[in-house]
Amino acid sequence: MWRVEMEFTLAARPPFLLAAADIETLQKRARLGYRAPYVLELAQRVASGELALEAWKTAVWSTPDLRKQLLSLKGVGPYATATLLMLLGHYDAVPVDSWALKLVSYEWHDGRPVGRAEVEKAFAGWGQWQGLAYWFWDWAYHHE
Repeated sequence: MWRVEMEFTLAARPPFLLAAADIETLQKRARLGYRAPYVLELAQRVASGELALEAWKTAVWSTPDLRKQLLSLKGVGPYATATLLMLLGHYDAVPVDSWALKLVSYEWHDGRPVGRAEVEKAFAGWGQWQGLAYWFWDWAYHHE
Protein backbone atom coordinates (compact mmCIF):
# COMPACT_ATOMS: atom_id res chain seq x y z
CA MET A 1 0.00 0.00 0.00
CA TRP A 2 2.75 2.49 0.96
CA ARG A 3 4.52 1.97 -2.38
CA VAL A 4 1.36 2.74 -4.35
CA GLU A 5 0.68 5.86 -2.25
CA MET A 6 4.30 6.99 -2.61
CA GLU A 7 4.23 6.49 -6.37
CA PHE A 8 0.94 8.35 -6.65
CA THR A 9 2.29 11.24 -4.55
CA LEU A 10 5.44 11.50 -6.64
CA ALA A 11 3.62 11.10 -9.93
CA ALA A 12 1.20 13.89 -9.04
CA ARG A 13 3.95 16.47 -8.62
CA PRO A 14 4.41 18.85 -11.59
CA PRO A 15 7.98 17.83 -12.57
CA PHE A 16 6.87 14.21 -12.81
CA LEU A 17 3.81 15.13 -14.84
CA LEU A 18 5.87 17.29 -17.18
CA ALA A 19 8.65 14.72 -17.42
CA ALA A 20 6.11 12.16 -18.65
CA ALA A 21 4.72 14.48 -21.33
CA ASP A 22 5.78 14.50 -24.95
CA ILE A 23 7.09 17.50 -26.87
CA GLU A 24 4.02 17.82 -29.10
CA THR A 25 1.66 17.96 -26.12
CA LEU A 26 3.79 20.61 -24.45
CA GLN A 27 4.08 22.62 -27.66
CA LYS A 28 0.42 22.56 -28.60
CA ARG A 29 -1.75 21.80 -25.55
CA ALA A 30 0.42 23.63 -23.02
CA ARG A 31 1.25 26.26 -25.65
CA LEU A 32 4.96 26.24 -24.84
CA GLY A 33 5.98 26.36 -28.50
CA TYR A 34 9.74 26.43 -29.01
CA ARG A 35 10.23 26.34 -25.21
CA ALA A 36 8.78 22.81 -24.92
CA PRO A 37 12.09 20.91 -25.26
CA TYR A 38 13.71 23.09 -22.60
CA VAL A 39 10.83 22.64 -20.16
CA LEU A 40 10.75 18.91 -20.81
CA GLU A 41 14.49 18.50 -20.26
CA LEU A 42 14.34 20.53 -17.05
CA ALA A 43 11.37 18.51 -15.76
CA GLN A 44 13.15 15.25 -16.58
CA ARG A 45 16.30 16.39 -14.76
CA VAL A 46 14.26 17.38 -11.70
CA ALA A 47 12.13 14.22 -11.76
CA SER A 48 15.21 11.99 -12.01
CA GLY A 49 16.88 13.73 -9.08
CA GLU A 50 19.75 14.98 -11.23
CA LEU A 51 18.75 18.58 -10.49
CA ALA A 52 17.46 19.63 -7.06
CA LEU A 53 15.78 22.94 -7.83
CA GLU A 54 13.94 23.04 -4.50
CA ALA A 55 17.31 23.26 -2.75
CA TRP A 56 18.04 26.46 -4.68
CA LYS A 57 15.37 28.27 -2.63
CA THR A 58 17.45 27.99 0.53
CA ALA A 59 20.95 27.80 -0.94
CA VAL A 60 23.34 30.43 0.35
CA TRP A 61 24.92 31.45 -2.95
CA SER A 62 26.13 34.81 -4.06
CA THR A 63 24.20 36.39 -6.90
CA PRO A 64 27.02 35.72 -9.40
CA ASP A 65 27.15 32.04 -8.38
CA LEU A 66 23.39 31.62 -8.61
CA ARG A 67 23.34 33.51 -11.93
CA LYS A 68 25.93 31.06 -13.27
CA GLN A 69 23.80 28.10 -12.16
CA LEU A 70 20.66 29.53 -13.74
CA LEU A 71 22.39 30.37 -17.01
CA SER A 72 23.66 26.78 -17.18
CA LEU A 73 20.06 25.60 -17.63
CA LYS A 74 19.26 25.11 -21.30
CA GLY A 75 16.75 27.70 -22.44
CA VAL A 76 17.32 30.09 -19.54
CA GLY A 77 18.76 33.37 -20.80
CA PRO A 78 19.63 36.69 -19.17
CA TYR A 79 16.03 37.96 -18.80
CA ALA A 80 14.74 34.72 -17.24
CA THR A 81 17.84 34.56 -15.05
CA ALA A 82 17.30 38.06 -13.65
CA THR A 83 13.62 37.29 -13.02
CA LEU A 84 14.45 33.98 -11.31
CA LEU A 85 17.12 35.69 -9.20
CA MET A 86 14.46 38.05 -7.87
CA LEU A 87 12.07 35.16 -7.20
CA LEU A 88 14.88 33.51 -5.23
CA GLY A 89 15.43 36.63 -3.11
CA HIS A 90 18.37 38.14 -4.99
CA TYR A 91 17.23 41.67 -5.78
CA ASP A 92 20.52 43.05 -7.05
CA ALA A 93 19.72 42.41 -10.73
CA VAL A 94 17.09 43.69 -13.15
CA PRO A 95 15.52 41.84 -16.08
CA VAL A 96 16.05 43.74 -19.32
CA ASP A 97 13.61 43.19 -22.14
CA SER A 98 12.33 45.32 -25.03
CA TRP A 99 9.72 47.01 -22.82
CA ALA A 100 12.33 47.98 -20.21
CA LEU A 101 14.52 49.36 -23.00
CA LYS A 102 11.61 51.44 -24.31
CA LEU A 103 10.51 52.79 -20.94
CA VAL A 104 14.00 53.62 -19.72
CA SER A 105 14.64 55.29 -23.07
CA TYR A 106 11.67 57.63 -22.51
CA GLU A 107 11.92 58.05 -18.74
CA TRP A 108 15.65 58.74 -18.48
CA HIS A 109 16.98 59.46 -22.01
CA ASP A 110 14.39 61.64 -23.77
CA GLY A 111 13.43 58.82 -26.11
CA ARG A 112 16.96 58.11 -27.36
CA PRO A 113 17.62 54.38 -27.87
CA VAL A 114 19.29 52.67 -24.93
CA GLY A 115 20.86 49.29 -24.25
CA ARG A 116 21.10 46.89 -21.34
CA ALA A 117 23.74 49.01 -19.59
CA GLU A 118 21.46 52.05 -19.46
CA VAL A 119 18.57 50.04 -18.01
CA GLU A 120 20.84 48.54 -15.38
CA LYS A 121 22.28 51.98 -14.58
CA ALA A 122 18.78 53.44 -14.19
CA PHE A 123 18.14 51.09 -11.27
CA ALA A 124 21.68 50.81 -9.91
CA GLY A 125 21.04 53.54 -7.33
CA TRP A 126 18.85 51.14 -5.39
CA GLY A 127 21.86 48.84 -4.90
CA GLN A 128 20.99 45.42 -3.52
CA TRP A 129 17.28 46.33 -3.81
CA GLN A 130 17.28 47.41 -7.46
CA GLY A 131 15.24 44.37 -8.50
CA LEU A 132 12.47 45.44 -6.14
CA ALA A 133 12.59 48.99 -7.48
CA TYR A 134 12.30 47.49 -10.96
CA TRP A 135 9.35 45.31 -9.93
CA PHE A 136 7.43 48.21 -8.43
CA TRP A 137 8.24 50.72 -11.14
CA ASP A 138 5.30 52.18 -13.08
CA TRP A 139 5.81 50.38 -16.40
CA ALA A 140 2.96 52.16 -18.15
CA TYR A 141 3.97 54.03 -21.27
CA HIS A 142 2.78 57.65 -21.02
CA HIS A 143 4.33 59.14 -24.17
CA GLU A 144 1.79 58.47 -26.93
